[in-house]
Amino acid sequence: MSDLTEENQKDESSSPPLPHTPPLGIKAVHPGDEPPGLVLPVSPMSNRPSVNWAASLVASLGVVLAVLATFLPWVVARGEFTVEEIGWDQPVDALLVLCFALLAGGVAAALWTAAKGWMVTAILVVAGLAHISMAVIKIFDVASMESTSGYQFSVGLGLPLLAIGGALLVSAALLDRRFWR
Repeated sequence: MSDLTEENQKDESSSPPLPHTPPLGIKAVHPGDEPPGLVLPVSPMSNRPSVNWAASLVASLGVVLAVLATFLPWVVARGEFTVEEIGWDQPVDALLVLCFALLAGGVAAALWTAAKGWMVTAILVVAGLAHISMAVIKIFDVASMESTSGYQFSVGLGLPLLAIGGALLVSAALLDRRFWR
């Protein structure tokens, strides 16, 4: 038995069929028509400059070496005993090294986000030259020390490492050539 009565069957057969309305943006394909091609969304190109990986990596390495040099021996006295004076034992020098390393670390982080400008280059150069000059001055101070009480003074590992860290900061500024273009 059917639920449809004669009246219901007449109503359905007498009304015109509803047109097929596809969802927004979709074209209806009729029999015999060619299906539309697949349209892939195209992402707009970013106007943001790319990261200078070399400058970012060199600047980060320079900062790490400068901070590490603060906690390594700067002066080694050899005699009856070996006495090492680390950079942290010299509060003013260590504070200057760490402040310049903090500035350079902020700039190195900015380089990883593709920051550019003359301020980025200037801070890298100033911090690098400050580290180099401090290391050179301290190396000459240690070299000019005369042996006393049987102790011979020599340069520890921290000062050359500080100079290398400063040189890496200056070279990172040179590698970041976007400012010069």
